[in-house]
Amino acid sequence: MTINANIYVLFILLLMILVGVVAWRLARRKSRHPVLVTVLCVLLCLVPPFALLALLILALWRDMPAGPDARQA
Repeated sequence: MTINANIYVLFILLLMILVGVVAWRLARRKSRHPVLVTVLCVLLCLVPPFALLALLILALWRDMPAGPDARQA
């Protein structure tokens, strides 16, 4: 069974959009450079298991402190 290239490209594009939105929402809370993290996750969508692994790592990463006077854990 062969996979049509058009279906693969559409799958990758949809995955890029989905991962981009999820990575942006997570990276805003967990990183000082959310744009860089989001772009990296979107580029990793070219190999779908790497994109899911990047999202998993980002989701399990510790949140940044809320403000300048917040205690660091």
